[in-house]
Order: sequence, then structure tokens, then C-alpha cells
Amino acid sequence: MGKVKQCGLWLAFAVAAVFVLTGRAEAAGSSAIRFTTASTQVKKGESFTVVCQVTSSTAFLDTEFNVEYDPEILQFVRGGSKVIGTGGILKVSSTGNSTATNKKTFSLEFVALKKGGSGIFASVGAKVTDESGAALSVSSNRLSINVVKKVTKPVVGADATALPKVTPAPVLNGNNKLKSLKTTALSMSPDFTPDITEYEMSVDCDTDTLYFTFETENAKSRVQIKGNEGLQTGDNIVELLVTAENGKKRSYKLNVTRETQTETESRESKKKPGKKDITFNIKKVNDRIILKNSYELEVQDVSELSEIPAGYIQSTIELNGISVPAFTIENDLDNNYLLLYLKGPGGESSLYQYDRAEQTLQRYTGNMIEKVNKSAGAEKETTNTPISNYILLGVIVGLVIIILCMLIAMLKMAMRRREEKAVAADSGTKRKNILDDLDF
Repeated sequence: MGKVKQCGLWLAFAVAAVFVLTGRAEAAGSSAIRFTTASTQVKKGESFTVVCQVTSSTAFLDTEFNVEYDPEILQFVRGGSKVIGTGGILKVSSTGNSTATNKKTFSLEFVALKKGGSGIFASVGAKVTDESGAALSVSSNRLSINVVKKVTKPVVGADATALPKVTPAPVLNGNNKLKSLKTTALSMSPDFTPDITEYEMSVDCDTDTLYFTFETENAKSRVQIKGNEGLQTGDNIVELLVTAENGKKRSYKLNVTRETQTETESRESKKKPGKKDITFNIKKVNDRIILKNSYELEVQDVSELSEIPAGYIQSTIELNGISVPAFTIENDLDNNYLLLYLKGPGGESSLYQYDRAEQTLQRYTGNMIEKVNKSAGAEKETTNTPISNYILLGVIVGLVIIILCMLIAMLKMAMRRREEKAVAADSGTKRKNILDDLDF
């Protein structure tokens, strides 16, 4: 009786173990690798396609397995980017995926070499993993190919009606070249050529960032710029990494030398004598407008100014096809001199004066407005000054005459009063002599 009880316990344990193992197997899931073709009978010298399909009731991410065949009977031609190998063993690998699926399909193209038979099947050790990284159980069929001298009657494989439709993988462009490249550097050597991948450049002592304008030969290529900001005095390396649509990369190396302050001043001093102003160019980088002379200056929002210089009004000008806010002389909108609100290399925003005729740019100082206004009104003052002087002279002469006349009249009146008093005191003869002496 004890032995029967003990056997019953072992039987219950075995049943429980079966349930546990079965549950684990079901939880892990299962998958299948299936090989199909349009016809299992192939003529010698002909090419044919075998479709390899991996399916699973549980969504999976990656799969990796080997496919075996007889290399004396069949020759592998191609199988897409996921299939490599030759000599009787092919490796099918689709790993590193981020999207789970229940089916993956691979196309294998063979050519029949000679009469005979060859099996096509997955080797032992095939792997299919789900989203959690757990391995699924894998089963596989064996596809038999019969190579004959002449096909008398097409032999359709049992699975031909269920032959899955293969969507060819898209062909991605591998062009990873730049078509053009321009920079704000002082110099670039040699001139840009798409096939040359290393260049020498120099910038002045105040430039710590290079700006680029470039175009790729293929519009779907991507460009990444490295080491472009925070240029140090001396040698720097800036890299433009171009990635093609198919992932192929090409690196353009820029050896950038930043001048010391002494080197910049020495170079500037060698410019033509008498040319005090510095010419500039203009470009648009995203939403920023950059002016370049010996320094880089950025156009600022004029609404930030608390006060507009006297004699100027806000307007807009076109510089090399780019609209720039500016201040023009109120009474002479076509005057060569304009004021631009720019941020200098030190990060401080201030006004700069631009000469349209000479295309030069210099820092604005307070007395420039007086100089410009005087220049604008010089012709008017020259024309009006002589007439004003004549009028003023006439007024002065007239006043002098009037004053003299009044003095004479007052003197006459005073003398007459004195004469009348003298007449009352003296005789008529003496009165007559006095009048004769004082008569004007």
C-alpha cells in the first residue's frame, strides 16, 4: 500500500512537471522557417528563386540562421543585403531591429549547374528572438530541387500555390559627396573639389566659430559638423561628416588655424595705404543675417534701440539681395550714408555706418551725424549766405543813419533852446551872431 502511494506521488509530480514545461514552451512561443519555389524541377543552366519565409504566432524582432545546399548541383547568385555566403552555406541575418513582426521574407536566387538533386534547408541552431530577447522554438522544412537536362513536364511544388509574394528591398543611394562648400574663413586651400577630403583654412583672432554654406550631390544625404565652435588660437580640426542614404560615410577634414592678435594686426597693417574702411560681404544663416569684414557682425532687431539718432528715420535696404533694417537720413533718403544696428565680436550691439557708394562699414561715432548733416546741407548754405549778408549789412547801415539823424535833431533842439535864452538876455545883434555861428 505504501509503494502504491509512493508511485502515485511520483506520477503526480511528473504530470505537474509536464504542465510546467508545456506552459513554458507555450509562453516562449514557436516559429517556423519555410522554403518554397515555383517548381521543384529545374532545367540545367536555368536560374530560379527560392523564397525563405520566417513566421511566428508571437511577434519577433530578430532572426539568424544558416541555409545549406549542394554547391555541386546549385550555385547561389544573390539574396539581398541580409544574405551572405557561398560554397554550400548561406548566412541569413536580420538583427538589430526595433520593430517586431510576425513574418520576415528573404529571396534566394540560384542557378542549376548540373543534373542531380539538392536539398535546401535551415541548419540546426537557427535563432528567432522576441521583443524581450527570449528565443522562440524553431522548426524548418526541407525543399528538394531536381535538376534535369530537359523539363518535360513542370513539377509544381506542393507549396507553390502558397508561394508568398516577395517585395524587393529598396535600392538606397550611396552618394556621400558634397557638391559645393563655402566658409567664412579668411582663406581655403585648395579650392573645394568633391573628391578632395582635406583642406587648410585660416581665421582671424576674433573668430571662434566658422559658418558654412554647402550642398550635397544627393539631396537625401545628411551632413554633420563637428569641432566648429570654440576655435582656439593655433591649430583646430573641423570635420564635415556626410552620410549617404544607404549609411555610407565620407569625412571632409578642415585644418583651421586661428591667428593670434599680433598676427591679425600685422596682416591688417599690410593692407593698401589710405584705405581706412573695410569692405564686407553679407549672408543669411538660418534666421540670422551675418556681415563679414575683418570681424563677423550680426544684424540685430532695431526695436531694441531706445533712441534713434537725430536726423535719421527707420527704413529697410537691400544688400546683395538680403533685406536689412537700417536708418536713413530723414531729409535725404538717397544719401550714401546709412546706419545699421549690429552685434560686434565682443557681443555688444551698437550702430555702424555703411557707405553705399564705397560699400564700406565702420563703427558709428556721435559726431558722424553732424558731419553727414553738414554735408547734406552744404549746398543750401552756400547759396543763401551772400543774400543774408547783404540784408544784414543794409539793416545795420539803416540803423546807423537813423541813430545819427536822431542825435542831430536832438542837438539842434538843445541849441535852439540855448539860443532863445541868450536872445532874452542880450541884444539883437549878439543874438544874430550866435545864430549864425550855430546854424547848420
